[in-house]
Formats: sequence, structure tokens, C-alpha cells
Amino acid sequence: MAQISYKGPAHIPGIEEGVDLTVTIDNSSKTVIVEFERELAGSSTWKGNSVEINERLKYSEIVFKTTDLPLDTINLVWKFNASKIDDSLAAVIVPQPNKLRVSGEKGFVLTK
Repeated sequence: MAQISYKGPAHIPGIEEGVDLTVTIDNSSKTVIVEFERELAGSSTWKGNSVEINERLKYSEIVFKTTDLPLDTINLVWKFNASKIDDSLAAVIVPQPNKLRVSGEKGFVLTK
């Protein structure tokens, strides 16, 4: 897996309405970029921190974090399973404990 992009709708914890996004994963540089159709938290592009990519037999497992997005003090853990069989990416976003009490996992599926 070199650089691959996935697109589709998602719900982000702390944001009421859904948003279309594009996720670009670069395995060689271990980077993840999340681009939104519109600006969220002052930016339409979020960069993943602490990116971990593990190759499994049927999928690539990608885990990364975003900090102070979409609101201050909210840290999100993003977990992706990118299928090696089809063009899908199953995702879940997990907010870490925070002062604003944003909670609840948000799952979604993106496609190439």
C-alpha cells in the first residue's frame, strides 16, 4: 500500500451534522491526512499524529490521533481497517475523556 485515498460521509464526535471527507494514507511515510468538504475547527485539512500502520493478511490496520480537534481539549483516536480484498475502509473514531464530555464512538465506511 503506497499512497491511497478513500472518500465518503462520516460523523465526527463533537460535530452535530455529517460531513464528506477524503482520507489519504501514505504507507511509506506513515502519514494520514483527513480532508473535509468544508472547514471544521478552523481547517479543512487535519493531519494524524502517532500514526501506526500494521499489515494483516486481509487488511491494513491504521491507528492515529488528532489533538484539540474539532474542539479544544478533545483528542480523537481514529482506527481504520483498509481491506486488501475490495476498495473499502472500515473506520471508527473514539473520543478520549475530555472536559467537554464529548463521547460516543462513530463508525463509518469509506471507498476508494
